[in-house]
Amino acid sequence: MEIFNQTRFVHQHTGALDKAGREYLLLVVKGTFDFGTDGASAQLSAEQRPLVFADEYKGEPGFSAPLWETDFAHRKPRCDVIVNGDAHAPNGRPATSVRVGVRVGDWIKQFDVVGAREWRAFGPVVAPTKPMPFTRMAFGYDTAFGGRDPDDPDDEIAPTYMDNPVGMGWARATSLERVSGRPVPNTQAVDDPVATPFGDYTPMSLGPIPRNVPARSRYAGTYDQAWIDDVFPFLPADFDERYFQSAPADQWIDPPPSGTPVVILGLTPSGRESFRLPSTELPVRLFRGRETALDTKLRADTILFDCHARQVSLVWRVDIPIRRKFIEISEAWIGPPTEAMLRARAEGRRYIRAVATGGPEEDAP
Repeated sequence: MEIFNQTRFVHQHTGALDKAGREYLLLVVKGTFDFGTDGASAQLSAEQRPLVFADEYKGEPGFSAPLWETDFAHRKPRCDVIVNGDAHAPNGRPATSVRVGVRVGDWIKQFDVVGAREWRAFGPVVAPTKPMPFTRMAFGYDTAFGGRDPDDPDDEIAPTYMDNPVGMGWARATSLERVSGRPVPNTQAVDDPVATPFGDYTPMSLGPIPRNVPARSRYAGTYDQAWIDDVFPFLPADFDERYFQSAPADQWIDPPPSGTPVVILGLTPSGRESFRLPSTELPVRLFRGRETALDTKLRADTILFDCHARQVSLVWRVDIPIRRKFIEISEAWIGPPTEAMLRARAEGRRYIRAVATGGPEEDAP
C-alpha cells in the first residue's frame, strides 16, 4: 500500500482478524506533542515518538508493571488515557504524601502517593509505619496494593492478589507472623487509605493494567476444550473488544474534541500543568484502486502522557475489511489532501510527490 502522509506523524499498517475470522487491514497513526503552558495548546514535537510494536515493561516482561502497551490494538470502543510519571513534592520540599492526578475535559482521576513505609505487627494488630519524606517518587502498579505472599514454606504456589499480581503490600491473614518488615504500597485512594495488608483495596496507578488481571481478562473470552477443538486459532465467540483497552475502566473516556483542556497535578516539578489538546481529528482516505474505500475523520482513541518528557501522544486507528487480498487496499491518505493529490485522483492520474528533489508537488500519468 502506498501511503501519502500530509502530517509529520508516524504510521504503520498491518493485518488484523475479528472474532468471526474476517481479515482486516489496520492502519495506526501516532502524533506526539509538547505540553503547552498557561492553557495554550500542545505543540507538535520536533521529534515524533515511534510506534510501540510490543508491550514494554518496567522489568521482566509479564512479571513487572507494564509501562507502555503496543499501539497495535485492533479496536478500542472507548478512548484510553494512560499517564506515566513520578510524584513531585510541591516546590521541591520533602513531603510524606503528594496528591497526583489528571484531568481531561470533565474526566478526572486522582490519588495519593505516600512515602516509603513498612508493615509492623503488634500482637494481632498490623499497622503501617510513618511514611518517609520524599521530593520525587516513582510509582506504578508495581508500587500499588497487591503482589504475592511467597513466604509460607507449605505453599508450592505463592498466593497472589489477582487484581494486581505485580504490586506490593498484600498478605493473607495466615501470614501475620511474617508480615513485619514488608513494604506498604506507595499509592492509595484519596478516601480509602491502605491500613492493613489483609484488606481488599483498589490498586491505584495511571498506567496500563496487566493483561492477566480479572478487570481485563474477563473480556478475553473462553479458551476451553471446545475452543481448542472447534475454533482455534481464531478468537472465541465471547471475546469482547474491551479487552483491547489497556487502561483500567476508570480511565476510559469518550474521544475528546480538539482543544479539550488538560490539567496534570503533582507529576512534574512545577506541580501543575495546564494546556489544551491539539486537534484530535485526523482525516484519512483509503482506496481500492480507483475506488474510494473509506473517507473519514478519525478521532483519537488513545491519549498517552509522558510527564518525564513533557509530551502527550495521540493514537488514531482505522480498519477496513479485506475482500480477497491484503494488497487490494492500494493507497492511503493521512491528513488533509493537497490540491495536486485531489487533481491527480480526479483525472485518473498517479500522484507523485517530488521528495527527492525538494521541489514542488507534482502529479504525473
